[in-house]
Amino acid sequence: MEKRIVIAILTIAAFILSQKAAEFMKLFSWYAEMDSQTRGVLYKITWHIAFPLFILGLFHGFRDAQEAAGLSFSKFRYGFRTGLAGTLPMLLGAGLLANFNLVIDPHAILIGCLLAAVSEEILYRAMLFGQLFRHAGWGFIFAGLASALFFGAGHLYQGDSWGSLAGIFLVTFAGGMWFSWLYVEYGYNLWVPMSYHFFMNLSWAVFDVSDNALGGLGPNIFRAATIALSIWLTIRHKRRTGEAWVVTGQRWWRSSTVQVAAGN
Repeated sequence: MEKRIVIAILTIAAFILSQKAAEFMKLFSWYAEMDSQTRGVLYKITWHIAFPLFILGLFHGFRDAQEAAGLSFSKFRYGFRTGLAGTLPMLLGAGLLANFNLVIDPHAILIGCLLAAVSEEILYRAMLFGQLFRHAGWGFIFAGLASALFFGAGHLYQGDSWGSLAGIFLVTFAGGMWFSWLYVEYGYNLWVPMSYHFFMNLSWAVFDVSDNALGGLGPNIFRAATIALSIWLTIRHKRRTGEAWVVTGQRWWRSSTVQVAAGN
């Protein structure tokens, strides 16, 4: 029990530090003098990727940090295929809405799609949610809320009115809970929600269907189709592998150490 409390406190403290580190780094002139985009990239790589992996290394051993995050290379191909297949409704739907007129912006793809997906999944899912649910004994609801609330709040910069702020928060909050569920039910394979996250962002980036996470009616119909397809794919995955559902019964409210599937 005491170990779980310590893990919870340290995890939350590490997350808060990752959010406040930008102000600390501005004390260094070499960082303050960078343009805002370069600072943003360096900040995410340092505090949303390297720092959470360092924390997982402290908790579970640095040799096992990658596995603890769910980033084993042996699971990459499966996670990539699953994310690509699950997001086909959004990729094809966004293409239809834009008459398949591609907008290729390498910066938007690398920063807004790839870096965003990698950094946010490592920080919010692997470290914050993952440690609270897997090792601190928090139930899925509470660990998911802790992650999803911050995940939703982190996208509020995209809004310009109270209505858009509320909509963006609700959409990204729900997305955070959904990504956490995918992470858990695929045996803590972070490549799965990371791939979903990347391809969903990519569908809006290359077809330019919306300038924020909220979107309009058309894009949200295809987003709902993607979520529905992801549920069907997860059910199919469970039946094919014979794995038991993880988020069930008391684990909605109180978690315990769960064996991770060796497959995928």
